[in-house]
Amino acid sequence: MLFFNKPDEETRLRLKRTMTANEFVNVRDIKDEILFTKDNYLFIYLKIQPISLDLLSPREQRIKGKEFTAQFSAIRKMYKLFSISRPVDVSFMLDNLKRVQSETNHRYRREVLQHKIMETNRFALSGEILENQFYAIIWEENNKKDAERELHRSTNEIIARFKACGANVSICKKGDIIRCLNQFANPNYAHMEDDDIDEHMPFVM
Repeated sequence: MLFFNKPDEETRLRLKRTMTANEFVNVRDIKDEILFTKDNYLFIYLKIQPISLDLLSPREQRIKGKEFTAQFSAIRKMYKLFSISRPVDVSFMLDNLKRVQSETNHRYRREVLQHKIMETNRFALSGEILENQFYAIIWEENNKKDAERELHRSTNEIIARFKACGANVSICKKGDIIRCLNQFANPNYAHMEDDDIDEHMPFVM
């Protein structure tokens, strides 16, 4: 017969934290473009390329707003839109600068390019340059045989309405979904705001 000491409070708290770390994210599996949750729902994520309204005239902005209103006011299916701020991906720019640097034999041009590469790396690592990424989520309760087909039908309808308004939309695959979820659940992806905020107690004179 084996006897075990009763775990102390610190041990129980540590075990609880370990046990709930995986339970924090409600994901059971991801297959292709569908995320399966532990509470029996199916999710599809859409990535929406932003439209710059600053490039449009006031009249064009009003027309664009009416287009979106007309397209999406008829949808009765629930969906969510959200945006995430994250550091700009400058890997393409860095690769291009390194390629140009390797192809030139001019000493001063190489030095200028090296300085540019170092500055770009500094901006990328500091997180000073941010971009907003926009997503839409469509879901269906997985309680019937044709739930996946119904989810795809709703997704295709929403994609068609976005495209009718001139927006470029794509369905997120497994890797894109994981990267999106990491921005919520993984602290390594978090961007720390460092705005100087003065704490004070407001009062009326």
